[in-house]
Amino acid sequence: MINTLQFISKYAIIGLACAFLYVLASGQLKQNKPDTQQPQLLFSYAPAINKITTSVVSIQTQSNQKITSNTPSISPKAPFLTKNYLGSGVIVSSTGHIVTNKHVIDGATRVIVYLWDNRAFEASYVGADPLTDLAVIKINAQDLQPAEFADSDLINTGDVVLAVGNPYGLNQSASLGIVSATGRQGLVESQAVQLENYIQTDAAINLGNSGGPLINPFGQVVGLSAASLSAVNYGQFGAEGINFAIPSNTTVRIVNELIEHGKVLRGWVGLGFLVDTAYVIYGIPKPAKGIMVHKVHPNSAADKAGLKIMDVVTHLNDEEVNSFDQYRKKLFEFSIGDTITLKGYNQDGDFQRSLVIEPPLNPQ
Repeated sequence: MINTLQFISKYAIIGLACAFLYVLASGQLKQNKPDTQQPQLLFSYAPAINKITTSVVSIQTQSNQKITSNTPSISPKAPFLTKNYLGSGVIVSSTGHIVTNKHVIDGATRVIVYLWDNRAFEASYVGADPLTDLAVIKINAQDLQPAEFADSDLINTGDVVLAVGNPYGLNQSASLGIVSATGRQGLVESQAVQLENYIQTDAAINLGNSGGPLINPFGQVVGLSAASLSAVNYGQFGAEGINFAIPSNTTVRIVNELIEHGKVLRGWVGLGFLVDTAYVIYGIPKPAKGIMVHKVHPNSAADKAGLKIMDVVTHLNDEEVNSFDQYRKKLFEFSIGDTITLKGYNQDGDFQRSLVIEPPLNPQ
C-alpha cells in the first residue's frame, strides 16, 4: 500500500512540473500587475468629504493693530501694524451668504474668502451674534453650493464626525473623530459668549478651523467648529483632542435671524428668577426642582397669563428647567410671536400657563 502511494505521488509531482514548464514556454503564465486605478475600498469617508468640499471656504482677515510706543514722534497719528488671521466658513445660501465664527472677523478691516476652486472674493458684513459667537458675511459669486445641515439634536456620543476647514492655511483639510459629548457648558471665560451648548469632539480643530463645518458621514453639517480646550483655557499647553463645535440647530436659527434682521431678536415673557445665592441671603428654601419667580413685569406676557412671585416653574414645553441658564437657553430657541407653555406649582397646587414671546424691553 505504501509503495503504491509513493508511486502515485512521484508521478503526480512530475506531471505538475511538466504542466508548469509548458505554460511558461507558451507565454500564458502572466504576473498579476496592480490596476492603474485605486482598488475599491470597503469603506471610505471620501463621499462625505466630496459632498461638503464645495460648501467650505477659507477666510483670511486683515486688521490694523495700533503699535504703542513711548518714543515721541513727529507724526500726529499713531503707527499701525497690519495683521492677517485665518479662519473657515460654510456657504449657507446660493446668493453668497457664509456663516463663520464672530471671533474670526472681529476687528477685521478686510475679509477675503477663498472658494474650493481658488476663486477669491472680498466679503461684506451682514451681522453677528456675540452670545453664540456666530457671524454671517456675504460674497458676490456665482455657482455656489450651500451646505446641507442635519438635526444636531439627533447626534449622540460615539457618533463619527469629521472637521473640515483651513487649519494653518492648509485649505480643505479634514480630520476624523467622534462626538465625545454634547451640551458642554462653562468653557469660555469671556462673558460675551453666554449661550454655550457645545458639541465636544476629538476631531482635530486647529488654528484656522474656526467657522468650518463638523460633518457626519453623510456630508451633512452637525456643528460649526469653534475652539479647542487648549486654546480656550490652557494657552498652548494641556488638553489634546478636546475640541468644540456649535450645534447645527443653533447655527441655522441664528443664521436665519442675521440674514433677515442683521441681528438676533431675542424675546422674553417678563419673568425674573431667584439665583442660587438669593435663597441663602433671603432665607428662602430652594425648591428641589424648578426655579422660583421673584419678579413679574407689569403688562408682560407672564403678567397677563397670571404668573405670580414665588411661583415655581419646573418645565418649559415639557422639558425640565432646574436653573436660570437652562430656562434662558430653552427660551432663546424660540422666536418672537411663538407660544410656549410653562408648567410649575405654587401654594395652590400645579399650574400650566401659555405665553406668547414678546420683544424685549431693551432690544440689543
